[in-house]
Amino acid sequence: MNIAAILYRLALADFRERTRRYSFLVTLGFTLYAAYLFVPSAGASYVTLSLASYRGVYNSAWIGSLVSMMSTLFLSLAGFYLVKNALVRDRHTGVGQVLAATKVTRFQYMLAKALSNFCVLAAMMGVLAVAACVMQLVRAEDAHLNAWKLLAPFLLNALPSMALIAVIALLFESIRFLRGGFGNVVFFCLWMFTVSGDTFSVSDIFGMNTTLHQMKTGLHQSHPDFHMDNEQMNMGFSIKDDGTSWNLERFEWHGIDWTLANVGRRMLLFVVAFFGVCVSSLLFDRFDSSQNIPAPGTAAKTGLTARFRRRKSTSAKSGAEVRVSSAGKVAIRFSRLESLANRNRFVHLVIAELKLMLKGVSRWWMLVALGLAIAGALVPAEVGRQFILPFAWIWPLLIWSKMGVRETRYRTHQLIYSSAGSITRQFPALWLAGVVLALMTGSGMLIRTLIDGNWQILAACGVGAIFIPTMAIFLGVWSGSGKLFEILYLLLWYAGPMNRVPFMDFMGATNDSIAIGMPLFFLLIAAVLFALAIAGRRKKLGGG
Repeated sequence: MNIAAILYRLALADFRERTRRYSFLVTLGFTLYAAYLFVPSAGASYVTLSLASYRGVYNSAWIGSLVSMMSTLFLSLAGFYLVKNALVRDRHTGVGQVLAATKVTRFQYMLAKALSNFCVLAAMMGVLAVAACVMQLVRAEDAHLNAWKLLAPFLLNALPSMALIAVIALLFESIRFLRGGFGNVVFFCLWMFTVSGDTFSVSDIFGMNTTLHQMKTGLHQSHPDFHMDNEQMNMGFSIKDDGTSWNLERFEWHGIDWTLANVGRRMLLFVVAFFGVCVSSLLFDRFDSSQNIPAPGTAAKTGLTARFRRRKSTSAKSGAEVRVSSAGKVAIRFSRLESLANRNRFVHLVIAELKLMLKGVSRWWMLVALGLAIAGALVPAEVGRQFILPFAWIWPLLIWSKMGVRETRYRTHQLIYSSAGSITRQFPALWLAGVVLALMTGSGMLIRTLIDGNWQILAACGVGAIFIPTMAIFLGVWSGSGKLFEILYLLLWYAGPMNRVPFMDFMGATNDSIAIGMPLFFLLIAAVLFALAIAGRRKKLGGG
């Protein structure tokens, strides 16, 4: 079998497996709904793209460029998390070890995975292109369809960007410390840096700089009063506070002038993506797990043998006493179980869950968390509330994301689920440990607010401390992974507390959110999510 056939079969099998998942269908459904929102009606109270007080007529050129730009922004983030599981899945299922024993080279395997990633994202872009055609007919401002002007932005702008995202996801999986939640946070920060400010004029990896420049040129030609250096532009979901509609003047735009230079710059992204595959293949460990296997004799020296060499060992938690005689004879005596059963162990269970959460956390992490807590107590109250507390509650992100999935990840779920009080004791203890972690990391600002007597702000922050772990445990139980919480919480944190959007402020960082009663809303949401999390755990206990 030649190389082309190997790549085709590997990529096709992986693509079929991915597109049959619920996560693909859910993301596709959200994408279609987003395509509908990207093209607001004339009387809508929001706008997705405007140049000063103008927007283009909804013809093929404008809708194709608008939907492709907005879709590229959306899928460059959501698509990364959707396809960033190619190597992890093969590693966990054992398929990777089987492929590693074949003659398939690292480069062939990584290229096939990159092609599969790209095909998944390209398929979603294809559906969005069809949705753009439908939206042009639905809005009916210009019902004449021009296939090239509508599809060219998807082919020449969106697809090269998706190729780059597909390879970046593969590259992150190839680097050991970027495979997990830390890599998800790093990519989110890189994505935010790329789409904010004037970064488009530097890199233009999404092709937006060229498109927006030609839109401005077309507007200047039809309306000379509009100057090219006018920076009044809205891109995204811009909503009027009073709920009134945007009264934008329309102009006819005839699309992008695809010169050879413009096309060449976009095709260069495919070259960069291919180079990224080469780098990923060099970093790929070919599913080598030898570094996780202890050296011969290590377990014997550090495990049970070392323990039984002790003269006497007493465990207060287990109530057992181990004695080793000089002749090497082992005698084990257990304490009465009645004395342990009569104690109230729920507090101890919460402490144990908190210790499990913090197990393996480095001292540097602890020092940063302590520094944020101290800063929250020393800085002015408003600074602590609007800046220090949000950063204090993004710092434990990777710890919260394990809630609800830790048992499955470490394969202790059968033991936990079959134990007495799994729903009534262990699950509430896990949730309460998450709340305690939030209170600990935000303790400086919370104590400062308590001393100042700002009861409304304190209550709003308390709701935040409840909402975060509740959201984490709900998404963990129902999705079976911490990735969904990491994505949604990052987006909610960035839009709400950091960008002062009142309707998404779950920790009371703004006065407007408290004034409109958002703390009560998020408290109710937390109650619903907790009830659904319990239902999800009961479903797992029942084997459903």
